Amino acid sequence: MISARFHELRDELFSAVDDELAEPVFLAFKKDSTNDPDRPDIEIVAILRTREELATPITGGKDKTWNSEVSAHISELHIDRAQHPNIVMRKGDKILALSRPGQPWFAVMFVDDRSHRRLTVKLGAA
Repeated sequence: MISARFHELRDELFSAVDDELAEPVFLAFKKDSTNDPDRPDIEIVAILRTREELATPITGGKDKTWNSEVSAHISELHIDRAQHPNIVMRKGDKILALSRPGQPWFAVMFVDDRSHRRLTVKLGAA
């Protein structure tokens, strides 16, 4: 199989980005809210991007008889598939940010596994 000319440059770029932006995280694999025996927990280095929590007020419309507030974390974990080709993430898994103050937990909400370079994991509050 012949690679495109840019593949070597792309791989160098991904490696340089990871060297600067990646941080240690603990992946806790779950099955029915308990540890998944088929996927042992693991500590890796990956890119974790978080944004502040957004709160959106919702009201009962014209009658105003109720109101609520919906909070949403917009966070993502980006795992280098070249370094971790066998990692399988699923909704319900947990991520622990080991180097952040308070070591916050995140819950896996959605997994985009279509890229051959990065496994992109959408995260919410755990």
